[in-house]
Amino acid sequence: MKKDAFNDIKEQLKNYKYYSLEYTQYDDISDYNVICSNEQIILIFGYNLESALYEFHWATNNVSILLREVNKSNGKVLITFIPEEWIEEFKKNNFDVYAIFNDYFNNDISKDLEQLEPIELLKEYDCKEASEVTLSCRDQSRGFSGQSKEWLKQWIKGVEPNVVMSDGKDSAVLVHREHDHIAGIICVTIYGHNSDNGAILWIREIAVSPEYQRRGIAKKLINQALFYGKCHGAKRGFLMADECNENAIKLYESVGFVANKNEAEIDMIRKLN
Repeated sequence: MKKDAFNDIKEQLKNYKYYSLEYTQYDDISDYNVICSNEQIILIFGYNLESALYEFHWATNNVSILLREVNKSNGKVLITFIPEEWIEEFKKNNFDVYAIFNDYFNNDISKDLEQLEPIELLKEYDCKEASEVTLSCRDQSRGFSGQSKEWLKQWIKGVEPNVVMSDGKDSAVLVHREHDHIAGIICVTIYGHNSDNGAILWIREIAVSPEYQRRGIAKKLINQALFYGKCHGAKRGFLMADECNENAIKLYESVGFVANKNEAEIDMIRKLN
């Protein structure tokens, strides 16, 4: 897809009540194909490297039109940002819920935060090892697919598309080691610097190798991330979590994060027969 076509599609979104493209950046889908673009529906198809799945991006006012076009394809496919009132229609068409992501906020990260031990920041030459940690956690929870070494390099350089879109600053990946090997990582950036309520620490990814889980490493990384955010001017914290990931949610709530379930992202995936 050429950038001019992408920009034109973004401009057309105002004509549709429902769509998945609000937060999508051109770099995310530059190699995707536009299946159709008309007054009834916009449909874009391609391979999502992050989730390792083929997916549709879409815009329409009518679930029947969307399903008619989506069902022209075969095989396992992801479709994101499904309106809650459309879930049953998708289930009738052989789709299951893949993940339901809720926003979690900590509205004051200044409380009781102390640097208990030095923070290690991921270096570019360690991105392959860090990627392997995230990939070892793939599918431990719905919607978690891990990250490539290229994605991690983009993140620490501050050029990952979502970081750029949010005008994130001071992007970093914090590392926890065991026996000189990376056992866990957490990705952070700071955005919303001009907000009246203060800048926000965004926690994008948390992963601990399976052999080191249940040792308190994830909580230590989150506390280090909160301290990092505080030191870089953040007043609040933000992350997203799948509502089915109960253990993770208990952890987030234990460090002050509270769910905002009014704007859930519902993603669905077609079952294989």
